[in-house]
Amino acid sequence: MEVITSTSNQYVKLARSLSQKKVRDELDLFVVEGVNILKDMPALTVEFFLVDEEKVESFASITQKFAAPVYLVQSRIFSAVSDTVSPQGIIAVVKRKILDFTLPDGNALVLDKVADAGNLGTILRTAAAADFSSVYMLECADFYSPKVVRASMGGIFKIKCYNVNESEALSVISATQSYALDMDGKPLSQLKKSSPITLIGGSEAQGIRESLMHAAKQIVSLPMENDMESLNVAVALAVAMYSIK
Repeated sequence: MEVITSTSNQYVKLARSLSQKKVRDELDLFVVEGVNILKDMPALTVEFFLVDEEKVESFASITQKFAAPVYLVQSRIFSAVSDTVSPQGIIAVVKRKILDFTLPDGNALVLDKVADAGNLGTILRTAAAADFSSVYMLECADFYSPKVVRASMGGIFKIKCYNVNESEALSVISATQSYALDMDGKPLSQLKKSSPITLIGGSEAQGIRESLMHAAKQIVSLPMENDMESLNVAVALAVAMYSIK
């Protein structure tokens, strides 16, 4: 099999271009990188794999699961494509699955302007683990960005992810038992909780916008000691999700 030796190769150029949201949106494609994530990835449409020529045999069990071309690349070329400091040697270019908006049928999250990709990926990973089956994202980082996908550790494939506008976010909040996380709220531990529940989290810089706060059924907080004022949004939501679970 021929080995790709140039970053000018069409498949290498395509994979690299998918680091840009506008290209992902135009082509309806995204990149999945990482052995553990790809091992557990469901039967999505894989356009092709790029595999480090020195590691192709060790990834045969992954590539054989999907009816997709496999292109071998030199190690130095793979490093130019990879979004990680220490590449594992395999990347898949995958077709996005865009869901039509619908109300949740279980526990859910509404996220308001969570712009940090690492935080968002961690939230999606925790949501999957805590069985919060739907996540609605209002003006957040793109959940198909390479960093979010990687940080989610496959969680993105196990839950329903939606990009929503403010009206759609409000409809979810109004239709469900919704709790907004805010330091001025009632302690979450004191509430009598009944499933399913929607948790609302906002950015650390701006918090939750006023319209969403007003629509929530309850405003809740987590206890803080030692004069600490807040938690990272991913940590706060993780504590709240497991408290509810």
